[in-house]
Amino acid sequence: MLIQGSFFKAQWFDYPAFASANSSPLRWPFACFWEGMRSLSQRSEKSFRTRTIVFTALLAEGAWTLGCGSASAPPPPPPPPLSITVTVTPAAGSLVLGGQATFAATVTNTTDIEVGWSVSGVPGGSAGQGTITSGGVYTAPADLPSPATVLVTATSHADSTKSGSGSLAITSDISLNLAPNPASVELGASQPFQATATSNGHPDTAVRWSLSGPACSGGCGTVDASGKYTAPQILPSPASATLTAQSVADPSKQISVAVAITSSFSLQLSAPASVPAGATATIVATLTPVPGSNPNAALSWALSGPGCSGSSCGTLTVVTTQTVGGNSLSDSATYTAPGTAPSPNTVTVTVTPQADPSKKTQATVAIQPGVNVGVSPSTATLAANHRVTLSAQVNGTSNTGVIWNVNGVVGGNTTLGLICVVGSNPCQTVTSTTTPQVDFVAPGAIPSPNPVSATAVSAADSAKSASTQITVINHVLVSVQPASITLAPLAAQGFTASVLGTANQNVVWQIQGTACSSAAVCGTINANGIYTAPSVPPIPDAIQVLAISSDDTSQSGIANVAISTGANILTLHPSSVYAGAAQGFTLKVDGSGFTPSSPGPGSAMLIGGTSRITACTSALECTAPVTAADVAVAGSLSVQIQNPGGKSSNAVVLMVVAPNVSDEVIALSGSAPVATGKDIVVVDPTTAGVSVPGNDVDLNVGALGQFNTASNACTLGGSAIPLQRPTSGTTTSDICIFSQSGLDTSMSYTVSGPGDVAVISKQPAGLGIIHLTLQVPATASPGARTVFIQNTNLDKTAASGVLEVH
Repeated sequence: MLIQGSFFKAQWFDYPAFASANSSPLRWPFACFWEGMRSLSQRSEKSFRTRTIVFTALLAEGAWTLGCGSASAPPPPPPPPLSITVTVTPAAGSLVLGGQATFAATVTNTTDIEVGWSVSGVPGGSAGQGTITSGGVYTAPADLPSPATVLVTATSHADSTKSGSGSLAITSDISLNLAPNPASVELGASQPFQATATSNGHPDTAVRWSLSGPACSGGCGTVDASGKYTAPQILPSPASATLTAQSVADPSKQISVAVAITSSFSLQLSAPASVPAGATATIVATLTPVPGSNPNAALSWALSGPGCSGSSCGTLTVVTTQTVGGNSLSDSATYTAPGTAPSPNTVTVTVTPQADPSKKTQATVAIQPGVNVGVSPSTATLAANHRVTLSAQVNGTSNTGVIWNVNGVVGGNTTLGLICVVGSNPCQTVTSTTTPQVDFVAPGAIPSPNPVSATAVSAADSAKSASTQITVINHVLVSVQPASITLAPLAAQGFTASVLGTANQNVVWQIQGTACSSAAVCGTINANGIYTAPSVPPIPDAIQVLAISSDDTSQSGIANVAISTGANILTLHPSSVYAGAAQGFTLKVDGSGFTPSSPGPGSAMLIGGTSRITACTSALECTAPVTAADVAVAGSLSVQIQNPGGKSSNAVVLMVVAPNVSDEVIALSGSAPVATGKDIVVVDPTTAGVSVPGNDVDLNVGALGQFNTASNACTLGGSAIPLQRPTSGTTTSDICIFSQSGLDTSMSYTVSGPGDVAVISKQPAGLGIIHLTLQVPATASPGARTVFIQNTNLDKTAASGVLEVH
């Protein structure tokens, strides 16, 4: 029911202030609020403004059961707990590579002040972002991270949702020094360079070595992971290179040195002042390198003369190249003078070294007219009862007959050796004037003196003669080269055999050794002397390559082979790439002695001296990533495998070749089917490192066909696509090309020819198909065309003759 309460005067008051003065007013019962208001009214009635307030309430029986006295009121609840806060100091700063900084964490509103530290979200940090101890001591990474700012965070142990952070900018104060600087290196010589990095911190001091320069596309030398530079064996143009050491810790820091490639070897030519017409003479060219150098020893021989050309100047036959003392190399050639002396009668012999053509040398020989005799070969070594064919050349007369003797005995004898009709068996002795060609048959025992002289005396002029010095040995002797060698597992090595004392140089190759129970244990050798080592060394590690003479099977020669242990690199896939690869690629290394990654730790691949994340599937194969920065400039990139024990393999060079500025077209036709003097540089595709059988180039064109723009459909086929020229102006033609590995718009597509057929649009058509729109002008040259495809790593492939302009 509605009850009208008492009337009293009240003053309006500020409720929050009132509530503050009366603890926990929100929890007062309403009856207590009524009572308090009445009491307040009674005490302060005279001071209040007069205002009538009517309190109306709905009262039910038993509704007011709580008293308003202080003894019966509930106690006020405790205040809510304050939130935990974590503050990290310093809040911001910078630190050099490898430096240390101490962070402190202040935790409030809890008795548990322990925190856990993390760096950029990783508890305890990482090698790439830096590490931090439980005490807050942060150590910056040795290599500059990207981005170069890390976040150090302290997380409350009491409440893992509460944390505080401080940021650090990782800076590099690295400075590099390179010695020697500048430097000059002789052809084929090596020069170690030392790069030192200084810093107030403790950065990674490793450097990555590279070579660059205008001459490097053709060869400006190599540099290995330790900084040892080896000059090329052939003088480049210009004769210089730039050697660069780049900090691994901070790639923006690098230092270069100019390396001058010098050519100081000498070349001497020894030739007779005169040679009778038709006679032969030995001419010797001696190349003497500077000590410690190794220039290319190849020499080019040429003849010329004011009164002759070509064969009318005579002929030159290079006989041997051998070491003549120290590191000098001797190249011998047999010069045969023309049968008739030219007029004027001088001939110039020119020898040009491939290492430095500017050092060519010449000798002038006078050709003397008149009767002369020459014999070939000039020397021979024969086993007992073996034979050699001798040829005499008589010049300056029409009578070319000769009389042969052995040590003055016409026709020879069984003690000194016999002069026989060529091919006669038994020997038909020749004792009178005969044709210039005969066989000399060695005696059955070593003669005395030894060697003997087989002499041809001119029948026209007995004062003119020539001789061959023949050494007789008891039996044939077989020698094998190289005589001793250590090979890596699975390496291939070619062996050669020479059989002294017979014209029959055929041998039978075999493998022998204590452990050689099967080919898998000791390797194999084929009929051409190509030996392939086993995958693991045999026990005991002693293998012999045996060459058995086919002339005398009781005689043989051997070469000793040992199989090395440890890591050995045989091949790289790819072994060469173009500079400027935009995306990087996977490098695969084949070899032996690698430590597989599972169960680990496995071998690590060092690329340019820097260890990379490496996957070794077996002891024979490892792969690792090569970045775009590694092959940004032309040069050589050293690759090694390092096993967990720290021992490294041999260093193999990945060649980084400057891309072509333009492609040369080699035009062939039925009338001119051969092109000579063309150097073709072959560079591996970057996909060679991850190749699979049948699909080792990701650009291989599987099929192509016409593209229907109305239905957005591609009809693939195997025949050439016709491109119809318009009668005037230009027209377009839409084609589609498919590759199993997928083609995309990041690749470039061009059509061979003079540029008359152009690719004006490329669109993806799904499933590895690319849709190309070609523009064909009325002036387009008719005939077959090739489509070239190149990816961002500059790998290039060609679909030959797939378009045909009509």
